[in-house]
Amino acid sequence: MKSIVLPPNEFLDHYVLNTEFHHLAGISKNAYKFWKKVEIGRYQGTRIIFLHKNCILEKHYNSLKKCSDLSGFVLASAFCSFTTLSPSHLVKKNNSSIYKLLELKEVCGIKFVNLKAFYELLQLDYNKHIYIEKCRFFSPTPFEKRIKITDTMCVGYY
Repeated sequence: MKSIVLPPNEFLDHYVLNTEFHHLAGISKNAYKFWKKVEIGRYQGTRIIFLHKNCILEKHYNSLKKCSDLSGFVLASAFCSFTTLSPSHLVKKNNSSIYKLLELKEVCGIKFVNLKAFYELLQLDYNKHIYIEKCRFFSPTPFEKRIKITDTMCVGYY
């Protein structure tokens, strides 16, 4: 079994959520451990397992097709770790102005953020490192690259 720790900005284009997959396939949540040449991924500090689509057994292809498409998405906790954004901004009832800018998806009670769409909103290359802070904490413009996304919040990038 090949286990990979995914970087926090790695899109889940080639993965499916194990929790959803094992429910749809009607198998044990640990069944993948007995497959040959299986590749799993997880984000650092989480216990959530993602199965690489290419390692799914042929007899489970119908279940694979039913799984949610996670293309462009990352785990919400990985998004927060990558951008230094507080997780409270990802809760609708907190009325965060950033919440309205993000595409969120929940699968089996697990929250995801479409990082790819966020990059496209900012018109940045996917390889840029980004961080979100209050605009007042940024250095003057020539020293730090930033994009204002709300009245008080900015995205820095390098």
